[in-house]
Amino acid sequence: MTLLYGLDLIGTFAFGLSGGILAIRKGMDLFGVFVLALVTAIGGGTTREVMLGNQELFIFYNSDYIIAILASALTAFIFYDKLLKINYCMLLVDAVGLGTFVCIGVSRAISVGVPLFGAVIVGLITAVVGGMLRDIIAKEMPMILVRDFYAMACLIGASIYVFLYWLGLQETAVMLISASVVIILRILAIVFHWNFIRKKSSSAESN
Repeated sequence: MTLLYGLDLIGTFAFGLSGGILAIRKGMDLFGVFVLALVTAIGGGTTREVMLGNQELFIFYNSDYIIAILASALTAFIFYDKLLKINYCMLLVDAVGLGTFVCIGVSRAISVGVPLFGAVIVGLITAVVGGMLRDIIAKEMPMILVRDFYAMACLIGASIYVFLYWLGLQETAVMLISASVVIILRILAIVFHWNFIRKKSSSAESN
């Protein structure tokens, strides 16, 4: 198993778990938990592959992803109460998925010849689309738009990836460093309530 493949499965499980936790919090049944876990886990990667022109979507050709998603959905369903006792559980597993998916998106884009600046965008799309679909289906404001330095952590991590790649560092080191930066930034943002620049609207001021 390559590092890239291992990270992909870790990210799939982590994102699926975040989707499953949210589904249970919204009162969905076991099927709904699986559906939201599935959408969260593959939304970004599927969008990436379609954009890159790949007609053989990974979810249809590799059962490991389905197994990882099933495992994440069942983990959320069975251990939901225990998971909730871990502070910020959903946000932390989301951070792990975010860091791994950013790296996978950038690496995949570079492998098919996308220029480095474009690879940064592909990395961002891979990381955030699944979470956006999760939140929209669950009738939540997408985290990328409002919460905890979300998109900026992805952009910084993706930019670090392409910079280290440009310097010629070994791929394993590039992935580990970049993913760690995203995860650490997200955790710091959660702990210290970091947000990107925003302007308070008049309606918000009146509430």
